[in-house]
Amino acid sequence: MLSVLDRHIRAWHFWLANAVAVGWFVAMGLATQSALPGVKLFRCPIGLCLGYYSPIELQTTLTKIGRNGREFLTETLLPLDMVLPALLLVALTVTYVWFTRPGHPVNVPVTSGYRYAFLCVPVLYCVADYAENWTLVEALQTYPNIPYRLARRASFLTAAKSQLIVAALGIAVALAIAGWGFAHHWAEATRRRAGR
Repeated sequence: MLSVLDRHIRAWHFWLANAVAVGWFVAMGLATQSALPGVKLFRCPIGLCLGYYSPIELQTTLTKIGRNGREFLTETLLPLDMVLPALLLVALTVTYVWFTRPGHPVNVPVTSGYRYAFLCVPVLYCVADYAENWTLVEALQTYPNIPYRLARRASFLTAAKSQLIVAALGIAVALAIAGWGFAHHWAEATRRRAGR
């Protein structure tokens, strides 16, 4: 699989995949801010949440946003959020492959085993995000009587999704920085050799 991607991925794939994923995320954020003005996307239980939240926090948040907010989550945000994990998976896969392609100027030299290990992180994120979305759909359907176990599962999956996306983005940034550094190093070495 990696050898096929190495041969076929071009710069425009890298830029397009990342632009679409970032654009979709920004659009979701703007839609959420407009429909739920008091809700922060980087607070528990909605959005990025690196730690767990209690069942009471989930209940309180769903009560606070009111009926219109719950309808927005069910009818707009969750359907949009069913697309985001796939977009991020594609963008992160293209990014990882782009910066680890053997024999290319912007290349971080890692083994294929490490490359596959890197790719596992966004795949796990994608699975966790979809599982969290389905769990939140269940929670919204059972509101206001959300079962304790369902709320705990939502909390666990939100934390897992959040930690995995932070790790996946961290790997992408590290590969980009290292790739740029290697490209700069080899360009300098080539100039020095040419100057002799």
